[in-house]
Amino acid sequence: MGRPDGANGPMFLHAHEKEPKLPSPGPPSNPKTKVRPPVPAKDEKPTMGLTSNKNFITANAVDVILAKPGKVPQPEFQWTQKPDYGKVPMYLKRNKDRVAKEKEQFTQYLRMREAPEANAHVSQLSPEDRAQLIRHLKAKWGSVNTAYQGVSLSVDSAVKKARKEAMERELAEIERDIRTLERGEVVLVVDD
Repeated sequence: MGRPDGANGPMFLHAHEKEPKLPSPGPPSNPKTKVRPPVPAKDEKPTMGLTSNKNFITANAVDVILAKPGKVPQPEFQWTQKPDYGKVPMYLKRNKDRVAKEKEQFTQYLRMREAPEANAHVSQLSPEDRAQLIRHLKAKWGSVNTAYQGVSLSVDSAVKKARKEAMERELAEIERDIRTLERGEVVLVVDD
């Protein structure tokens, strides 16, 4: 049992011992073909005195003359030549008509509000109806007051402040209505 004789030494791996071995690099199997011409050697002399008989200025002028015209500048658009220039747009006419209609409806509402006696019927509220109305108002006051008591005393936000003020206004209005009904005879004005 155990290791064979002579193999009892420490079992440590050397660095990169388990990595795969790559074949040794040799000459490439197919050499690349040269695309560019070879670089001239340092002892080669450059060719001097190469000149051209071409007149570049004249050639450029001839090319420009014979070329097709490029982008032709467009004349600037004349807004005064449009067929509807100077006319009021349709959306402004519609808005003006809508505002005039709303104004007419508002003036009719004000006229009806100023003279309600012409279209109104006057009657007296019966004591039973008055008592029932007072009971309903007191029940409503109780529910609003319960909600008001639940609101915290510290109003640290605008929403809480607005809610508390709305409840206070509603409570004051209900109390005023109850006092008015408890005073005595109440006359109702009903529109026909």
